[in-house]
Amino acid sequence: MAKHKLLAGLLLGGAAYAAYHALDLEQREALKDAARDRYNALKDRAVDYAFYAADAADDFKASLDDRLAAKDDAPAWRSSDVDDTAEDADDDIVLSSDQVADLSAADDATTDEAAEADNDEPTADKPV
Repeated sequence: MAKHKLLAGLLLGGAAYAAYHALDLEQREALKDAARDRYNALKDRAVDYAFYAADAADDFKASLDDRLAAKDDAPAWRSSDVDDTAEDADDDIVLSSDQVADLSAADDATTDEAAEADNDEPTADKPV
């Protein structure tokens, strides 16, 4: 089936090419002008639709903002202007390898305490 479509496309393209070259100069120019006019009309219509879409998106955003502003129970991210997370020291990014060593020493101390607490409890490996 695909071979037949390819063959038909080649035959129609060849016929259109031969018909174009069979036209005289004035007819060729008229055909080019008609094609340019249709192309420009299509381009203008596409630009108009793009402007319509942008206007519709702006209207939607404005109405959404109006609805959110009218709500009394607005989400916290809409009502808070203060960044509380900037003051948390625990969430800071580690920028130095010296700080990493301090953090690993603190983690070792907590794992040692946890290991001592685990020694008192019976497990499946150890008899009671």
